[in-house]
Amino acid sequence: MKCEDVADRLSAFIDGELPEAEWLRVQQHLDACARCAADRESLSVAWDQVPALPRAAPRTDLWPRVEARLAGDSASRLWPRLSWSPFPTLATAILIVGLLLGLRLGDLIVKPNALAPDAGPERTEMQYFADVFPGSLADAVLSQRVETQNADGRRLAR
Repeated sequence: MKCEDVADRLSAFIDGELPEAEWLRVQQHLDACARCAADRESLSVAWDQVPALPRAAPRTDLWPRVEARLAGDSASRLWPRLSWSPFPTLATAILIVGLLLGLRLGDLIVKPNALAPDAGPERTEMQYFADVFPGSLADAVLSQRVETQNADGRRLAR
């Protein structure tokens, strides 16, 4: 058994509260360790002096004060967790609205026709880019008429 284990059990050892097997292990350690034996001796002396101390009667106004303090502490600890401050709530709401607006505006910047009604599957437009030069291969490919069929079997021209 280690000194730390004995120190944890020393008070119970002196009071005779340990089971017999544990009491024997503590006793064996105390027989072998002078430091723990000195700790046991000083604790025994202190316990022997306790009955000689005068008994003090508690004040009659002590319990009402303790009870009031406990009631005040529990209320003061509970209320901050239940209450809310309007400033962080308002800041969070503004942040969420700003984030949603920013996402919507970002969609409009990336896709300028995002607010326009959908033209449907019948009409598809092709956009020409500014860097396609007239007479180039890209201009020839983009200016060709392409006919395809959709899932319904209708012909689409692009």
